Amino acid sequence: MNILGICSIGLDTISSVDHLPIADSFCTVLSTQKMQGGSGTNVMVQSQRVGGETAIITKIANDAVSKQILENLAKSHVDSRGVYQESGDYQGPHCLIYVDPQGEKTLVLDKPGELPPLTLEQMDLSLMDETDIVYLDVNPALTTPELAKMAKEKGKKVVLNIQDNMTTIHDRGLTDTALLQSLKYLDVFAPCQEGIKELSHADDVNDQIKFIRRYYKGLIILTLGTKGLVAVDERDHKYELPAYKVNSVDTTGAGDSFIGSFMVTYLVKGQSLQSALKFSTASAALTCLKFGAQSSPDFDTVQKFVADNPLNFDSVGAKVE
Repeated sequence: MNILGICSIGLDTISSVDHLPIADSFCTVLSTQKMQGGSGTNVMVQSQRVGGETAIITKIANDAVSKQILENLAKSHVDSRGVYQESGDYQGPHCLIYVDPQGEKTLVLDKPGELPPLTLEQMDLSLMDETDIVYLDVNPALTTPELAKMAKEKGKKVVLNIQDNMTTIHDRGLTDTALLQSLKYLDVFAPCQEGIKELSHADDVNDQIKFIRRYYKGLIILTLGTKGLVAVDERDHKYELPAYKVNSVDTTGAGDSFIGSFMVTYLVKGQSLQSALKFSTASAALTCLKFGAQSSPDFDTVQKFVADNPLNFDSVGAKVE
């Protein structure tokens, strides 16, 4: 395999609503459908679709939802040898997602019957010896620092993607200190701006990057949602790329599609940083055109989209101020 994900998995219930829920108010559900999800699994599926060979270490239950999840992994050609099934009266991982007419979303994790976190003892870590890249998404959270260190000591490329806010990460038991200490083992750190804003207590992108640089010297990809991204390489050269303007149906999984494509194009196929960022940004945009986190595109579809829709960097190679 090229990429081993030690990460989240789940089934999504996606409801199209007239507007996103707000405090002390109603919203109307227009339609509902169940679709495969789980952020880490979305990443592995996208990597597979653009030419990677992937496997996953994660946890499911023994219920009907978990059976559907396993069937989807097989259908998507993601190696499932590392999937641990917990015995007992648990529900498979599940997320409620509300999507408004503009494609914006609210995600609600389903806690009743929740599985206990996957432990190191339950992981088949021998799979780490078969891969070149280890992907982490803070699920399970408490093992993230040890897994990052272990992968680096084995000579693997280590990628950490954080698409959660820090409140959610804290609820899983991981402290800011432990998270920051794990950064020194990474080759790619790809947080969303919401998480870094809470972690750094800084609103400005440059200040957020300076904060990260206190703990980590490798490649940073800071995703900014509809504003695109800022990447900073190991020499502190900054690259700013806007997002594609598309008529979004559902933005669920766009960030997952981005990092899944980026790992394959940059770390596996050895494309330049600029080329890989453009390709991955296109993958994210195409994912927004359909419902479901795993509606992500294949390699040829992305290549054609990039060729037909050129996207230029606003700043290339400028030093971080």
